[in-house]
Amino acid sequence: MTKFFSLPLAVSALVLLSACQGPLSRQTQDAPPRNEPTPQVTQEPTPTVVAEQEPVQTPPSQKPAPTQRSYKAGAIQQYSPAAYAEALADGKDVIIDFHASWCPICAANAPGIRAAFESTANPNVVGFIADYDIETALENQFGVSSQSTLVKVRGGEPKNAVKVGTIGPGPITQQQMEVFIQASQ
Repeated sequence: MTKFFSLPLAVSALVLLSACQGPLSRQTQDAPPRNEPTPQVTQEPTPTVVAEQEPVQTPPSQKPAPTQRSYKAGAIQQYSPAAYAEALADGKDVIIDFHASWCPICAANAPGIRAAFESTANPNVVGFIADYDIETALENQFGVSSQSTLVKVRGGEPKNAVKVGTIGPGPITQQQMEVFIQASQ
């Protein structure tokens, strides 16, 4: 009897089980077998619309920008070997003020020298203040033996520069300095 009782129980369990798994079994039938890869759906990329840009209009070139110099023509400034060489290469007359910070005459002359450069503003002359205690090679090149001496030089390069004038040592007035700047010796 157990055989008869267990058989209907087994059948009813199968029916119940198949009823519960009915929709799942249909989905399983539609699904690809497990050992095959699932097909991937690819989409074409959506084209991006790029707005056309107008070409950039460049203004018509005018004069090229002037080259920046390391010195200021018509003025006096601190000495630097590069600025000195550049001024000579540009064909400028160069005035070198051999100035010592400890020298009272140098201190007294400085305002008049600066004022003379400002009043003349000669674009063909460049002034440099060289430290008398440091620039000994420059002093030797132009035969300077005392502070408060100003030397005017010309030439294409520093080693070939030639002394064309000297003023000092000693007190110098603004008028004397203006004449020295403007002189085309």
